[in-house]
Amino acid sequence: MKTAILTYWPLAVAVTLGGLAAAQAYGSKAPHTPLAVEQVGAELARTVSYGLIDDRSALPSPVETRGVSSSELQQAS
Repeated sequence: MKTAILTYWPLAVAVTLGGLAAAQAYGSKAPHTPLAVEQVGAELARTVSYGLIDDRSALPSPVETRGVSSSELQQAS
């Protein structure tokens, strides 16, 4: 059994690499293009409806407000 493995491993590697190359060349992958606004909105709505996004999962603000309310921040800008 050991001699069979030592004899045929290059063939197994070549067949595997050939199969991967063929799949890469003839595959029908979609190009990586930006999503349309409507599709992004639909994906966001789906993630919210599935419960993947909620109020607790929001990241804390990187800017420290030091007691300033959000309405005061909006008026300042």
